[in-house]
Amino acid sequence: MKNYLHKFLLLLLLFPVAQCQRERDEYYAAPEWGRKPVYEELQEQGRFGLYLQCVERTMYAASLKGNGLWTVFAPNDDAVKAYLTSKGYGAVEDIPQSEVEKIVAYSMLYDRYEFDRLTDILSNGWDTLSSVKKRTPYYETIHREYDEVRQDSVWVVSPTIAAAGTIGYTTNDNNYKYLPFYLSRYFGARQTPLTAADYNTFYPNSTYTGKNVQGASVVKQDMLSSNGVAHEIDGVNEPLPNLEDILFGDPQYSSFRELIELKNPLKEPLFYGYYTSLFVTQYFQTMYPLRNLGSVYIKAYPALDVPINCERFFNPLDEVSPESEGYTIFAPNNTAVEKFYNEKIRDYGYSSLSELPVELVQDFINAHMVSNMIWPGEYRGAKNGSGAYINGEGPAGAGYEGVCTDIRPASNGFFYGSNAYVKSPSFETVLTEVILRPNTYGYFYEALRKYFSATLLQELLYCPLNGYDEEDYIVLLPSDEALKADGFTYESDAFDFKGLGATVTDTRMRRLVRSHVFKRLNASAAADTRFKFDEQGPLLNDYGGYSYALNDNGDMIRYKDSRVQMVGNCDRNEWVTVTPVKQFLNGTVYTIDALLQYSSNDDYTDGELTDYLTAAKANSNNPNISKAVDYMLFFAENEKQKYTLSKESMWTVLLPANNAIDSAIAHGYIYDLANIRSLVNDIDPSLVSIGEERLNQAINFFRYHIIPGTLYIDDGYSKVLSAAGTAMDFAVTTTNLKVELINSTFLKVEKDGGKLRFSTEKSTPFQSVSVVRGEKRSNLFAPRTVVHEIDGYLIHESEVN
Repeated sequence: MKNYLHKFLLLLLLFPVAQCQRERDEYYAAPEWGRKPVYEELQEQGRFGLYLQCVERTMYAASLKGNGLWTVFAPNDDAVKAYLTSKGYGAVEDIPQSEVEKIVAYSMLYDRYEFDRLTDILSNGWDTLSSVKKRTPYYETIHREYDEVRQDSVWVVSPTIAAAGTIGYTTNDNNYKYLPFYLSRYFGARQTPLTAADYNTFYPNSTYTGKNVQGASVVKQDMLSSNGVAHEIDGVNEPLPNLEDILFGDPQYSSFRELIELKNPLKEPLFYGYYTSLFVTQYFQTMYPLRNLGSVYIKAYPALDVPINCERFFNPLDEVSPESEGYTIFAPNNTAVEKFYNEKIRDYGYSSLSELPVELVQDFINAHMVSNMIWPGEYRGAKNGSGAYINGEGPAGAGYEGVCTDIRPASNGFFYGSNAYVKSPSFETVLTEVILRPNTYGYFYEALRKYFSATLLQELLYCPLNGYDEEDYIVLLPSDEALKADGFTYESDAFDFKGLGATVTDTRMRRLVRSHVFKRLNASAAADTRFKFDEQGPLLNDYGGYSYALNDNGDMIRYKDSRVQMVGNCDRNEWVTVTPVKQFLNGTVYTIDALLQYSSNDDYTDGELTDYLTAAKANSNNPNISKAVDYMLFFAENEKQKYTLSKESMWTVLLPANNAIDSAIAHGYIYDLANIRSLVNDIDPSLVSIGEERLNQAINFFRYHIIPGTLYIDDGYSKVLSAAGTAMDFAVTTTNLKVELINSTFLKVEKDGGKLRFSTEKSTPFQSVSVVRGEKRSNLFAPRTVVHEIDGYLIHESEVN
C-alpha cells in the first residue's frame, strides 16, 4: 500500500509571535495606579475563597499576585462547592494536584480582556465580533505511545501546526488549550445568527444566558486589577478533550478509529505518523532533565482533512483563525460503520473495509471531517472537504436530530457522534462500480485518472450529495479483458496500443473512454432526456425501432433491444449487448460484451466521409437524396476546386431531397451537376472558368447545409441536445459568403414536437426545413458525422434572388 506521509513538510520553529503594534501596547498597558493584583481583588470580594485555595496550590499564585496581564474566569464559592460535591471531594485539599493545576490554568487567559472585548481579536488592530475562544496557559505535554514499527513505546507530542501540508511544533504555543465562550454579541452578529439551541445542543444541562463560558455563565464582569481583569462565573470549567481524545477514548467509535489507525504490511501507519525532530527532542530533554528522555516524536495526521490532535486552528494567512475557528467531526459509531460495509462494500467481494484501496478508506474517513466549526443550526447546509453535504441532501434535507446522538464540544472544535455514515460520491455514483472493481475495470479507471483527472473523472462524481441535482450519466463499462483484446497493455503507469506509440495510444484510449460515457439530464424540466438502453426511445417506429443518442465525445450511437452500435460497429454489422448493473444517485452503469468502435479501419482512424456517402448512395435504398450525394461526391473527387470535410471536426450534414435540389436549380441557386461537370472538364478555358464559377456556387450552396463542431441528432426528445439539454441552438455553418463584413452564417436549430428543424438566421425571407424520418433517410452514420435528409433547402439572405 502507498504511504502518504512522505509528502508533508516538517516545520519546527522557536520564536515568539510578534506583537508590537501600538494599539496592542496601548490596550495591554497597566491600568491606572491604585488597583491591586487580581488575587487581592478577588480576595477582597469575599466570594472566591475556595478558588483562591486552588490557586495557592499552583505556580499561578505568583502570577495572579504579581505582574503580567491576565484574564481570569473565577468560579465563586458556590460553584466550587458544587464541583467538590459532584466529584465526591470533601475539600479543596482532596482535589488531586494534577486536577487542581488543570482547573486553575484553564480558568486563565493570556492578556487582559474586558467582557465586551472577549468577542474581539487583537492582531493588526481589532477584528471585532469574530472570537469564540481564547488561549489559556493550560496544555498537555509529552506522553508515551506504542509504535509498532519501532516495536517500543515512544515519547510523543502533538503538533502545534498541522495544516496545508505542514507539520510543526512551536515552543511559544505548546499546544495551549483554548477556552470557548458563547456570547450574545457574537451569536447575533453572524450572517445567520446563532440561537440558544446552538449552545444547549452542546451543553444541555446549562442555561444559555448570552454570557456563557463553556458550561458556566458570567455573573459579574470586568473586575479590573493592576495585572488584568477577572470575571465571576457560576461554574467550574474543566479542560475539554480534543477531537482525538473523544474519538479514541470512546469504544462506540472503535471501528472508525481502526480505519484511521490502519497500517501497511510493514506496520507503517497509513494516515498518521511519528515524525523525528532533533530540535523537539532537545527542547523536551531540557524541559524534563530528570526523565532521561530519548527521542521525542511529533504525532500528526497529514492524510486527514482534520488534524484531530492539534489544538490550534492553523491558517498561515492570518492570526485570527485560532480564536475564530475550529474543526468538526461527524463520527460514525460502530453500527453506522457496519451498515456502510453491508450496504456499500460487501457485494463487491471485500471481507472488510481494511481491504479497500487506501485512497477509498481515506475518502470514507475524510467524508466525516470538516475543516471548520459546524454549529448545530448550520448542519443542513454543511459540506465536507470534498464538497458533499453531510446530511446527503443539502439545505432542504434533514437536520441532525435523531442522527447525531452524541454531540460534544471539543477543545479544538465540535464532535458529533452519529448513528449514520456520511454518504460520499465515491460510493454513491456511477464511478463507484469502476473504483470498487479494480481487477475488472482497472484499465478504464487508470485511463480516467491519466487523461481526465480534472474533467470527466470529477464530473462522474457529480450528484445530489455535492449539489449537482441535474447531472445523470450512463456508463458502459469497458472491461480490462475487452481493452486487452483490443490491443492495449498497461505497464509502469503507461498504456500502449499495439506498439504504435504514445500519440496513437493516447488518442485511441481518450476516444474510447468518452465513447462509453453518456451525459443526460435529471431535472424535472428535462426528464425526457433520461433514455435507457434497455428501453425504447420516443421515436417508436419512425426509425425502424431504433433510438439515437450522443456519447461524451459527441459521436452518435443507435440502440434497440439492449443492443448498441457506433459507426465502426455498424460498418462491421456488429452489435454491442448492454446489461444494466446498478442504478446510482447520478445514473446507471451497464456491462458490455464488446467495445463501441468509432471506426472500422484496421488502425482505428476515422474513415473518410466520402467513403460513407458512396456507400449511402449505393445501399441506402433512398433515391430521394441521390442527387445531393452526387454533388457531394463530385466536390470531393474533382481536382478543380476540391472540397471535403476535415476529420478533425464533427459534422451535421443536411442533404436536400431530390425535389428540393430540382427547385434550387429552377430558381437559379445552383446549376445542374451534369452542366457543371461538362464545363469544368471542357478544353475551352473560357468554359472551364464558367464551370469553376458554377462549381463554387454549388459548393457554397451545400456549405450552408453543413454545420461543423456538433452532431445534431433527431432523437425525439424536446431538447436540441440530449447531453446539453438546450431548447434551441444557433449553429454556425461553413458557407463562404462574398458579402463584405460577414464572416460566418448561422442556422437556428430547434425541435418542433420533438422533430429536428433548421431555420435561416433572419426572419425575412424565412426558410425552415425539417428532417425526413426513416431508418434509411436521417440519423445516418458517418465518421464524426450525422447525415439527415431534409424536406427543402436553405439559402442565406444575401444569396436570395
